[in-house]
Amino acid sequence: MRAKICLITGANSGIGYETAKGLAMQGHHILMVCRDQQRGAEAQQAIQDQAQNANVDLLVADLSSQKDIRRLAQQVHERYGKLDVLIHNAGGLFGSYKTSVDGFEQTFAVNYLAPFLLTQLLLDLVRASGGGRIIHVASIMQAKQFVLSEAAHPSLRTYNSMNAYRAAKTAVLMMTYHLAKQTEGSGVTVNALHPGVIYTPQSARIVPSFIRPLMKLFMQTPEQGARTSIYLATSAEVSKTTGSFFKATQTARTVPVSYDLEKQQELYRQSMLWTGLIAE
Repeated sequence: MRAKICLITGANSGIGYETAKGLAMQGHHILMVCRDQQRGAEAQQAIQDQAQNANVDLLVADLSSQKDIRRLAQQVHERYGKLDVLIHNAGGLFGSYKTSVDGFEQTFAVNYLAPFLLTQLLLDLVRASGGGRIIHVASIMQAKQFVLSEAAHPSLRTYNSMNAYRAAKTAVLMMTYHLAKQTEGSGVTVNALHPGVIYTPQSARIVPSFIRPLMKLFMQTPEQGARTSIYLATSAEVSKTTGSFFKATQTARTVPVSYDLEKQQELYRQSMLWTGLIAE
């Protein structure tokens, strides 16, 4: 199998780390995007050692900042001539209301706006690969209704972290389906996935400590959670599949609102404005 250049966000821990490690062990060239230089460097070294693969590069960026995302995209353009695989793995569930440096609700900024902007800035490199794959780590946690203004700027009075997460992940699905149509015929594929119910330090923090041992018994490991991302990144079975949502290796339907073409277009145009890619 030809070695691919694979960029993975949130690659220093959890599913992102296991995805990067798994792809590195297959001999691919890995670009790890991490928020923290030290933790990223430690993860980079661990993957290089375990995979016996020196082609594991570290790029540092805070994906809650659009300025940082632009700097990251510039670095990728300067160093690499193409991207075969772009995996948007970084995300977060925040226990209280926070806003990003750009003024958006933090869950929406990290889980949705970051992959939207990074994809738009790197799409030329994905196209240059001749068969690039864009992969969004989404969720079965989805919103039955989607109101764009509330997703980006929810009311502090009625804020609920799980509702914010559902809205952001539903936006990711809408972006996936819209971008798949935009890139149709180009050789680029765009898919989303549910990694499973995964035990990570972040997921453990949202429950009382006495429940955590039980969580480990019934939840999957990050290594198991990385399998679908690796499958979508490398399998010949899905080389032509685009605009789909995967649970394990099977496609699945998502909430009806995610397929609403008018809402997809509204989300796309507003996201272009919010990220400064077009002017009012």
